[in-house]
Amino acid sequence: MSQYGCTIPRRGRELIAKILAAKMPLKISRIMMGQGVCPDEVFPGDLEDLVEPVAAGTSNEPTYDGDTVHMTVEYRSDLNGGLDHGFWIREFGVFAQDEDGSEVMLYYGVLGDYPQWVSAYSTTGLDVRRYPISITIGEGAEVIIDYSPEAFMTAEDVGAYCTSTMLPAFLVQSQAQIDAHNTDPQAHPAIKADFNAMDARMSLMELRYNTEVSGNPFTATFEDLSKLRIEGVWNAAQKRVEF
Repeated sequence: MSQYGCTIPRRGRELIAKILAAKMPLKISRIMMGQGVCPDEVFPGDLEDLVEPVAAGTSNEPTYDGDTVHMTVEYRSDLNGGLDHGFWIREFGVFAQDEDGSEVMLYYGVLGDYPQWVSAYSTTGLDVRRYPISITIGEGAEVIIDYSPEAFMTAEDVGAYCTSTMLPAFLVQSQAQIDAHNTDPQAHPAIKADFNAMDARMSLMELRYNTEVSGNPFTATFEDLSKLRIEGVWNAAQKRVEF
């Protein structure tokens, strides 16, 4: 099936009719992602499950607009312990509880020729896919989410979480690494060698210009080398030894 779109299957429509008649709440029990393709000879409205279910998803809390409920279905690679292998999302379903406790596929979405790849979970990042949906269930009908939707995070939620939780932890860890680096005697050997050489040159300059000779001054000349044994010829006029 190459068509992109969604449908409320037959049993889903029957459940909505019960909700309208009995004025009971709609209990959404789970979100599922799959990689199956509905055969061309099968009408999607007759499906009661995904063609090839793979992993459970989540959603945000539903919002209401008159007789229509809006929600965003989400799949993240870190859900339920983390995805151990990647797959193509080609279909997804929203399931609800019937009066007898059985599950009914209330909503069936198909990505058709535009499947989306979800990578296996990695600590270097998350793979997130979201699909906004709308379900008309009648004016004033209540929707209850039976699974935990708090894993769903908007971009604003992620920004606030990074600022309030991740950033302080990152700064603490970074400072600990900086402190350990600063006390490591093996850190930056080239800089330390340059510093030692500069320190030696500064010490020599201080000795040369800051040392006062206040007692026993002396002068060294080459005017008389009679007591010095040398190999060469003494040039008295130039006051130097020539070799």
